[in-house]
Amino acid sequence: MPTPRARTLLLVSASVVVLLLFALVVVNLELFVWPESDSVEHADAVVVLAGGNGERLDRGLALMREGIAPTLVASTGPNRLCNYDQSFEVICFLPEPNNTRGEVEAIAKIADEHGWKRLVLVTSTYHVTRAEMLLDRCYAGTVEVEPATPDQGVVGWLVSIFHEWGGLAEAAVERSC
Repeated sequence: MPTPRARTLLLVSASVVVLLLFALVVVNLELFVWPESDSVEHADAVVVLAGGNGERLDRGLALMREGIAPTLVASTGPNRLCNYDQSFEVICFLPEPNNTRGEVEAIAKIADEHGWKRLVLVTSTYHVTRAEMLLDRCYAGTVEVEPATPDQGVVGWLVSIFHEWGGLAEAAVERSC
């Protein structure tokens, strides 16, 4: 039977572990499940990262229907968007490299070429933190964020969050645009 001192140490240790796990859950929820979003106002362009299909493109198109911007920019855009006339200007591009860093570098260049000062960034909720951080490094204008909530199960969320932690670590090390 453990001594009273050993029981106290065990209780304190267990409490610390529980608090650390709770803090980890809260941080993950804040960064990846319920990230801060902005009050979206009129912008020069709505930018959809990896805008092929899914929640990101759906949210970007909804913003365009609301008249938020005259131009929609989509990386890796789908043919149904990029190869047909729309009621708004569409700019599609394939980033090089084909990752978030490549996307934001291309977006900054496109924005500079068009003289854009305000963008609305649309990406999945789990991707907002890293995408906004990288875009802020490359683009001098104002960025408003509009998260799109993916329809994925618990395993999908866990995979996405794990991937984003890796991406954040890489972004912390590689600080260039």
